[in-house]
Amino acid sequence: MTNKRNQLDEFFIKSTSLKIAEIAIGYIMGNSFKNIAIYMSIKNEVRIQYIIDLNKGKKFDIFLPVCKKEDYICFNKLEDINSMQKDYFGIFCPKNDYTIDEKEIDVFFIPGLAFDTFGNRVGYGKGCFDRILKNAGKSFFVGVCYDFQLISGDILETDGNDIEMDFILTEKGMRRVTNLQ
Repeated sequence: MTNKRNQLDEFFIKSTSLKIAEIAIGYIMGNSFKNIAIYMSIKNEVRIQYIIDLNKGKKFDIFLPVCKKEDYICFNKLEDINSMQKDYFGIFCPKNDYTIDEKEIDVFFIPGLAFDTFGNRVGYGKGCFDRILKNAGKSFFVGVCYDFQLISGDILETDGNDIEMDFILTEKGMRRVTNLQ
């Protein structure tokens, strides 16, 4: 999956990411969410950060992950896209220290290498997102990926620490996950 994603061309990444971000905006606005968490893409991930430009009129607040050390993540408010710095992993994040309690975030848009239709996710193996999502209360979790990263008819292997997604978002739309029980 990593190799396939790494081979994507720039046109596909931009056009598909924009389509996914537009679907996300519809979901956010349709649910009147006020606080959303997104990520800054790396390694040809879906560029969900296009939501920033689509948030005309600042109808909701955007929070981005900040990794202060290898196993610690928090979410800081994006106040100015031109005022960013790199975190512990070298990913752009807000410079400010306006951290939100994860319980106050309405919806998290979460990257992954692969997802299945049951809401399981394969990330990068650090567990940063899983640790913070355990404390998120009634927030919604939306896995974000290209359609080829969504595995149908099979279940991804997980461990007891992995958090299941509520929805999977691809260029083909928002899909509620299938409950295994």
